[in-house]
Amino acid sequence: MNKHMLMIAGSDIDSFYQVEAFPGAGDVTMAKPLGDKVGGCVLNVAAISAALGSRVKVLDYLKKDDEKTLWLVDELKKKQIDVSNLQYDNDVINGSCLIMQHEDEKCIFVIEPVRPFFKVDEKMQDLLDNSSYIYSLMHTLRLSFEQFDCLLKAKNKGAKVVFDGASQYTDAKEAQMIIDLADGLFLNKQSFQRLTNSLGYDGKELLKNKMEFICVTDGANGAICYTKDDEYYFEALDVEVVDSTGAGDAFAGCFLHFLSKGYDYESCLKLATVNGGYACTVIGGNSGTLTEVELFELAKKNNIEVKR
Repeated sequence: MNKHMLMIAGSDIDSFYQVEAFPGAGDVTMAKPLGDKVGGCVLNVAAISAALGSRVKVLDYLKKDDEKTLWLVDELKKKQIDVSNLQYDNDVINGSCLIMQHEDEKCIFVIEPVRPFFKVDEKMQDLLDNSSYIYSLMHTLRLSFEQFDCLLKAKNKGAKVVFDGASQYTDAKEAQMIIDLADGLFLNKQSFQRLTNSLGYDGKELLKNKMEFICVTDGANGAICYTKDDEYYFEALDVEVVDSTGAGDAFAGCFLHFLSKGYDYESCLKLATVNGGYACTVIGGNSGTLTEVELFELAKKNNIEVKR
């Protein structure tokens, strides 16, 4: 069966601005526009996986007959992402993201999308069932489906559900979603600690049940992959950081691509760390796209050996 990765997205357009300074309450600051890029964590992951050669489909609700929607969809097509399952409605409000940059720091304002739940008909269930990996944010899934029976059915057909687990975990339902649905998890060190606090026990304990892996990134300190039987650490690539936006997404998209190809966890971790490092050298959340050939050349240049 020709499996695909399914990215359930809360698509948005990242608008970048350079500011004089970060304002306090009641302050005013001038902002210079630097341009727009397709954004959203899930779309960033989709772009990375597709560039490496994975068959990637995206599922989302977007505003119908909207100029920015048309631009966003066209940009996804350029990145070899299958957009045939996108749905449109006049009442939808597209998500957006305002990224204010001052010197090497940034402040991000996320305006979440407004949209209806997806109708889970036979076509939708087939799309889910034939996925190798279903990737999303917990918050996005809660906006997408009224119930999660469709995801449990897909898991019974062999699909793996993987979350970007970055969250404040102020809502206990998000931790419960991980327990009930997740086969894998990507999150940074701070979010992993918040998850642990929310659960009331070490997040690694999740691997004793059905979860297969947890990847914890820590910026310049590298990343760790925990599995049921082992844990692997790999140091960060030594690069001059231009823009760290989307570095974690570049890590996740690369990791999933090679995991779907049967690479072992240690190799996936090494390649994902290299891709995440490269993403820091370019501007934009999904600009850190590399082909497999380019990625292996970059790994070789940094004396990183990977089992194929």
